[in-house]
Amino acid sequence: MSEMDYNNKSYLKRAYKDFSELVYVVATKELEYFITKGEFTSSFNYRIKKMLTEIEAEKNELLDTGVFFNTEGEITLIDAEILGRFIEDNYKLKMVEYYKNTSLNKIIKEVVNGSEKAKGDFILISYSILYDTLNELYKTISCKKDSMIVYKNRYALEDYNKEDCTMIIVVLLILEDLCKYIGVDRHKMVKEIKAKIYK
Repeated sequence: MSEMDYNNKSYLKRAYKDFSELVYVVATKELEYFITKGEFTSSFNYRIKKMLTEIEAEKNELLDTGVFFNTEGEITLIDAEILGRFIEDNYKLKMVEYYKNTSLNKIIKEVVNGSEKAKGDFILISYSILYDTLNELYKTISCKKDSMIVYKNRYALEDYNKEDCTMIIVVLLILEDLCKYIGVDRHKMVKEIKAKIYK
């Protein structure tokens, strides 16, 4: 994806039948754009290996899946789309669980037409789910230093120096796109999240 495609975010101008499809597209684009290197958790390594084994057993053939392992059996390279699907599935599952079996599209409709409190709750719940999901995926992640400076500034996190800062920024990038799509103000998002981060 070119810098221009990313900056104009044309994917946010499309209509999505399912909100979870937007989560997939946004997560895939943001991970591709922002993360330069990532080391995956052993549980995610295990899940991917298990999933690939099951698919291969079912199809009875070797797959070209976009996942590469090193000699220790750890993922060295993985297609951002696989990560996007993982985030989408987890997000949908946890949102439906939190909102007591309400479909994700219905949840979003209620947030869009709801009070400021409903929007604030959506921001905080989404943030927690995305943060936990990325923690399930990544042991460590890194990005370009100049990107880090730009986004720490954008999200008013200049004085936040804990080691999960890169993770938080990735979550905020995804969440900002989701909020923009449903018309939730970015400043509201930053305010809600900052209160949570610095708590």
